Amino acid sequence: MKLKKAAALTAGAALTAGAASAFVYHEIIERSGKLFKLVADAVTAKMQGEPQSTDPREEWFLSQEFTEYTITNDDGNKLKGYLLKADKPSDVYVFGSHGYRCFAKREFRLFSKFWHDKGYNVFIVDHTASGESEGEYIGFGYFEKRDCLKWLSFLKETFGEDIKIILHGVSMGSATVMLMTGDSSLPENVKFTVADCGYTSAYDEFNYCLKHFHIPKEPLFTAVDFLTKKKAGYDIRDTSAINAVKTAKAPILFVHGKDDDFVPTYMATELYDACTSEKDLLLVDGAYHAESYQTNSEEYEKKLNAFCEKYIGE
Repeated sequence: MKLKKAAALTAGAALTAGAASAFVYHEIIERSGKLFKLVADAVTAKMQGEPQSTDPREEWFLSQEFTEYTITNDDGNKLKGYLLKADKPSDVYVFGSHGYRCFAKREFRLFSKFWHDKGYNVFIVDHTASGESEGEYIGFGYFEKRDCLKWLSFLKETFGEDIKIILHGVSMGSATVMLMTGDSSLPENVKFTVADCGYTSAYDEFNYCLKHFHIPKEPLFTAVDFLTKKKAGYDIRDTSAINAVKTAKAPILFVHGKDDDFVPTYMATELYDACTSEKDLLLVDGAYHAESYQTNSEEYEKKLNAFCEKYIGE
């Protein structure tokens, strides 16, 4: 009887762990997770033109007209990109890469005015499984890097082989542009990269979150990674921004809030130290995750202007 009871308890624990892993995988990786529904509802409200703050830059953004573009990625999913043209002809294009469970026209509402005021074109994209783009799986940079490199090819083919490109990413979008910057196929058109609150790797970020919420790593991580490989087709360990910046092909401005408790600030320091290209680091006092620009726009813009002067010549 004792053996049967022990076996039953073991089987029950295994089933519970399996169910928990499947739930976590579904919520984190799959577009149809409940978290996505919450964001999708927010998309609808935001797309109706209701500003989410009283910041005049946001109201300005909502008044602008974007030209919509579509490409098809290697998985056959249609991806959406949005161009805000400069008031006067410009060969500079700022490429915006948004964060996890976010979308282009939310993440870059404030940044767009700064870049547009400098006379640059602003091109922002909805990553696969986000916003208006198709797709079922979030890649934490794995799919997004591949898709965004395809977007860069599209920009060159559409607007000219000699255009200048600035990559600007936030959170997961930051990890994405770092992965791009370290890729051997990165076009020379990319003059510099802005990496705002990116993680060292998806693996490191997953582990940090588990520790932050006092959840044991195993067997949860191994099970989630297994499901990600089987269903989504990638290994969480393959999204390593810190490895990418060791072979960076363009200068990088790293930005991070000192009070970020979602992607910890020490990751920015580790990324900066590992980066082999020209670089700078801005740590913003009092800023939480993805809020460095809102917290201290003046300091942030000062760094951006310095990079533009040095690498764009404007």
